[in-house]
Amino acid sequence: MRRLISFVAITLVFGLTAFQCGREDCCVMPPCSEKSTLTGTWRLAYYEHIATGVKDPDPGIDGKSVTYQFTDDQKEGKIEGHTFANEVSGSYTLGQGCSFKVTTFGGTKVGEPDWSRKAWLPSGASATGSYQVSESTLIITFALSPERLVFKKEK
Repeated sequence: MRRLISFVAITLVFGLTAFQCGREDCCVMPPCSEKSTLTGTWRLAYYEHIATGVKDPDPGIDGKSVTYQFTDDQKEGKIEGHTFANEVSGSYTLGQGCSFKVTTFGGTKVGEPDWSRKAWLPSGASATGSYQVSESTLIITFALSPERLVFKKEK
């Protein structure tokens, strides 16, 4: 009897969902981001711990911020900008499913306060991650990092 009930339940669920794919957009996955480019000037607003959701906001020191300008053709791009104490630059590639990889990243070598030190992007083998972009927010998450970087649009 249990087998019969299980079989009927599974068949019913399958049957109800199978007929839904007559719609044009039924079987298409939603996009992982509103945009497929990081292009824009972005100011780092906070770090967010992925597991707990705890935010570490910009300390708001006058005239100091972490601002990066991303420019890409939806495949390859360049990064220019500054942290609290350094000028930085680098390059990246964009992949399928909102994935990206920072291929190079570096800059001047003045000591950084703890908060902006975390904004130095990894490059090379450990620099794979994902992004989400909306009109006003850019979120970057690296595969091996416990925190994501949340940027707000500057211009």
